[in-house]
Amino acid sequence: SPKVTGMVSHPPLLGTQGQPLYGAAGARGRKGVSSAARRRLYALSFACVAACCVIYVAVASQGVAVERRAVELLGEGMDKIDAKYLTAETGDGSDLIKKLQQMWFVGAHGGKPEMKAVSDEARELVAQLVVAPFPEEVKKPISGKTNPCDDFYEFACGSWTEENRHKIPAYKSSVGLAWNQASHRIRDSMEELFKTDEGPVGTYYKACMDLDHVNKQGAEPLKPWLAVVDGITDKKSLVKAVATFNKNNIDNLFSWYVGRDPTDDETRAFFLTQSAVTLPDKTYYTEDSDEMKGHRAKLQESIGHLFGLIGREKPEEEAELVMKLETDIATALDDRVVSRGDHGTVVTWEKVQETTPDWLWQEWLEELTSCSDSPDGGASMCPEGGHPAVLATGKEGGKPLLMENVAFFKKLGPIIKTHTTEAVQALMRWKLVHSAGPSLSEEFLDSLVHLQKDIYGIQQKSPRPRKCYYSTLDTTAWPAAKLYADKVFHRPNMAATSAMLEEIRTQFAAELKVEGWMADEDREAAEDKLHKMFFQVGVPTDAEGKEDWPEKTIALEGLLGHELYPNEMIGDRLQIQEGLRDLTRKPDRRKWGGSTPTAVNAFYGPTNNGLWIPAGILQSPFFDVRNSDARNYGCIGAVLGHEMSHGFDDNGRQYNARGELQDWWSPSTVKGFEKGSECIASVFDSYSIKGRHVQGKLTLGEDIADSGGIKFAYKAFEASGERSPADRRLFFTAFAQTWCSVQKTKNAVAALLSDVHAPNKFRVLGALSQFQPFADAFECPTGSPMSPQAKCSLW
Repeated sequence: SPKVTGMVSHPPLLGTQGQPLYGAAGARGRKGVSSAARRRLYALSFACVAACCVIYVAVASQGVAVERRAVELLGEGMDKIDAKYLTAETGDGSDLIKKLQQMWFVGAHGGKPEMKAVSDEARELVAQLVVAPFPEEVKKPISGKTNPCDDFYEFACGSWTEENRHKIPAYKSSVGLAWNQASHRIRDSMEELFKTDEGPVGTYYKACMDLDHVNKQGAEPLKPWLAVVDGITDKKSLVKAVATFNKNNIDNLFSWYVGRDPTDDETRAFFLTQSAVTLPDKTYYTEDSDEMKGHRAKLQESIGHLFGLIGREKPEEEAELVMKLETDIATALDDRVVSRGDHGTVVTWEKVQETTPDWLWQEWLEELTSCSDSPDGGASMCPEGGHPAVLATGKEGGKPLLMENVAFFKKLGPIIKTHTTEAVQALMRWKLVHSAGPSLSEEFLDSLVHLQKDIYGIQQKSPRPRKCYYSTLDTTAWPAAKLYADKVFHRPNMAATSAMLEEIRTQFAAELKVEGWMADEDREAAEDKLHKMFFQVGVPTDAEGKEDWPEKTIALEGLLGHELYPNEMIGDRLQIQEGLRDLTRKPDRRKWGGSTPTAVNAFYGPTNNGLWIPAGILQSPFFDVRNSDARNYGCIGAVLGHEMSHGFDDNGRQYNARGELQDWWSPSTVKGFEKGSECIASVFDSYSIKGRHVQGKLTLGEDIADSGGIKFAYKAFEASGERSPADRRLFFTAFAQTWCSVQKTKNAVAALLSDVHAPNKFRVLGALSQFQPFADAFECPTGSPMSPQAKCSLW
């Protein structure tokens, strides 16, 4: 377990006017509370009884009421009221908090306006009692203006939110308390290393920082790629040009990738999938509201402006062609909820041709798999002989070919047939300029920022050092990760995290044994899957725990130069060629895929049945050996439990212990799972921003993982030592503060429509309001917002 440290010493409890509640020593004297506090608490109790007894019957049906004992104590002396009712009888403040919470609840939710003052007094005192033992850095974000049983996110994050609401940097759309701290810490430690590195990391960073040279280049780096588009004369040359762009990580009309065969953990497959569009979601193209019409108009304007920068003679006319084509593509896209559950349909290339007859699939595949020279003359990164195994996909003896979003591909044919070759060329130019813009001169960056301002609320381009840091971290991801692991990462954190993972797994396994909705044979299979789930913590390792860095860590050595955009394209080609080569390789369950150790995040892979916990998140505020167990389990512990629970969410539960898609649960177990998951989805459906509701089915996997994560982290926390009520409250507060964030409204709407995660506030409310130990810790009356009478439970 992480090192256990004593709770931070705390000052005496204070009343709202600053008077000590228990005296300067922080301990109760013979007379109980101080005289000033006694008067306030007595007045509070009297007002509550006098005004609330008439609504006792009304709220009692919800299981909530002010204790009748308050009425009995009205005739007793002041000291007896202090000692027998208002002060805690157990010595830890819990009884007092419980009584105050009942007063707050009846006053705030009983429909009596005259009770507001009573409710406010109770709320303030609850906040002081709860917060007093917390460390200073935990206290600071908290707002006493909100009762923890009313809106725990506002309680835990309210002061920080108020302070930072208008401090979002102009070049960002959101700021997160914990996540930004960790990311900034990595950046602060890595930027100097980037400046002095003599490998691909330093080469790329220096090329990016030479803004004078980048500005002098203007649109010059795009000319080889624009020439590919200009060379299109017929359908065959169009198909070849699209494949050329595909090999450089620029998709048009549709997309593709190489991944694990979902039904065979020993095999990889080639996947066709639907295209991405410029705006965050298809809603932006299809909704007939003034808001979305405005976004479409701004996009068309931006396309026209950028086309002017690359010298197009009729930029506005071409921009209109792009908008019409992209709108049709967006309209054809599968709904995100449908697409999220699409594991692919096994097909042949003949079937693909039948589904989308207006595309030359064989010609496209031949060009994709060939080792043709890169248009810009840079390294092709292609192995000698190309990729014959990819050509053989979907054929007898070849690797599987799977098509996702079949409905989209059926609609793609008529779209291609309806729109002219000139329209597709215009789309290709737009895809090129939009993807390349961040690596071009400032006039391109400025134009893209105008578009980002409209979509996400971003006001200005990122400062150059910050922009170059993140671009370097993206293009030279693995060399940079190795640099971080060798020079910065505190490796002892790996052992403590691994131990916590095992503790959480133990608690999950114990819960599986008693899940009432699971059939016995399904329970055993689930236990086996949990047991076989592997953990990659910190850095890449093999099954024996030895560090095992991928080939990509050194693949860029000697290939990068002083030109920024060509450097980026070499990195993209490396990624594409690695994917194509993977088709013939036996799947490595432990492979990190798209993530690296610098990520401030964590991941679960359903086709791998494994967890990846990057080094980037194993630092304060998520994990610190100097912090108490309550904070470490509430922060990183909940993250670890979240990822583990993904193995049993609505998607992960469809894969067996080997990571193979299999119908391995009985109908009765599936029915029990669906009942619990539908309940969770309904909770999140009720949340909204600007009149737009969270899509509970879209966010369901993450919501199930949050629910399981907090539960199993809490159980591991309880099992690892003796815990006080203050410890438990700190655990939940640490969890909530992990998600403190502020974001611009436009970004919030975009995320609501496109992100599989619910907004951070709702992640806190949705997970904790359904978890009884949270209500117990904060003495939340049943029926209060954070403790509804009926709670959803799955894992």
